[in-house]
Amino acid sequence: MAGADLNRSFMKDVKRIIIKVGTAVITRNDGRLALGRIGALCEQVKDLNAQGYEVIMVTSGAVGVGRQRLRYRKLVNSSFADLQKPQMELDGKACAAVGQSGLMALYDMLFTQLDVSSSQLLVTDSDFDNSNFRERLRETVESLLELRVIPIFNENDAISTRKAPYEDSSGIFWDNDSLAGLLALELKADLLVLLSDVDGLYSGPPSEPSSKLIHTYIKEKHYHEITFGDKSRVGRGGMTAKVQAAVWASTGGVPVVITSGCASQSLVKVLRGEKIGTLFHKNASLWEPSKDTSVREMAVAARDCSRRLQNLTSEERKKILVDVADALEANEDLIRSENEADLAAAHEAGYESALVSRLTLKPGKIASLAKSVRTLANMEDPINEILKRTEVSAYI
Repeated sequence: MAGADLNRSFMKDVKRIIIKVGTAVITRNDGRLALGRIGALCEQVKDLNAQGYEVIMVTSGAVGVGRQRLRYRKLVNSSFADLQKPQMELDGKACAAVGQSGLMALYDMLFTQLDVSSSQLLVTDSDFDNSNFRERLRETVESLLELRVIPIFNENDAISTRKAPYEDSSGIFWDNDSLAGLLALELKADLLVLLSDVDGLYSGPPSEPSSKLIHTYIKEKHYHEITFGDKSRVGRGGMTAKVQAAVWASTGGVPVVITSGCASQSLVKVLRGEKIGTLFHKNASLWEPSKDTSVREMAVAARDCSRRLQNLTSEERKKILVDVADALEANEDLIRSENEADLAAAHEAGYESALVSRLTLKPGKIASLAKSVRTLANMEDPINEILKRTEVSAYI
């Protein structure tokens, strides 16, 4: 599996997946809906549904859609004199009530075009205080999934009982990120994917050059290292809320991946086990073995792979080398980015300049490596060829 990560091998057993779509994913910078992005997301969900995955969605965006509509309506109905007066901020609950129907109408239209049925489930924090509600909710979702219908959840902000639903972070859940985490545990999901407008969790604000993408979150290692930037430009939480929800769900046994909802085929790549986004897993702290153990495991794996390579045909070995050359060129930007991170770490650790220089990828190095690998692939295969034989006398 190209690009797959060993720590994500559990992805092959995933059946039920919850996908949380953030407001920043479904809207553009000007506040309007990103129709192409939403359509591409729905196409991925449709493909997963056709492959037998049980897909549940949690979506934000109703307040943003409603605010845009109400501002436009207010502008149309206002006189020039009215527009000169100080403008009052629109009520969030009214925006949610207006925007929810528009948001769901869009999902319904897109899924209908893809020959997929979707359904709307609005919930509030207080609903989950009732055990009967939780049981009915599970039964409803199971029925929908059995019918291949996509359940789409959203917090019902229009009738939320919280005094400050856009600031209050108390209760059973407090935003759609924590709702997604709660549903992942309630509905026994195999995986929760939190889609954001960035590639994953960084060690600092993504806009800062020194920030590095964290591929696997380990609480003991990263909790005190991460510096969060500003909250989401449009939504209620941002990365802080996503990390809280991810830690909550993963501690309860549901793996979580935070990744970009703006990148192409991100859901498909996550389920392939590719190393994209940031993975939260309850066993993550066990995936960093001691140096001795790691070296031994690498040696054993190298020996096993050597034996497997010997049993392949010459053409199969040649194809592997060509694939390696292609992968080097295709991932040049990623390789250079990781090399820059290694160089920064080496400088910080105080390594000698000669060692740092040897670690540096010079311009053209990737292309040169790819060319050398292809040259090797086109050479005559020496494996299993006897080049010289010597017979030694035997004394009885």
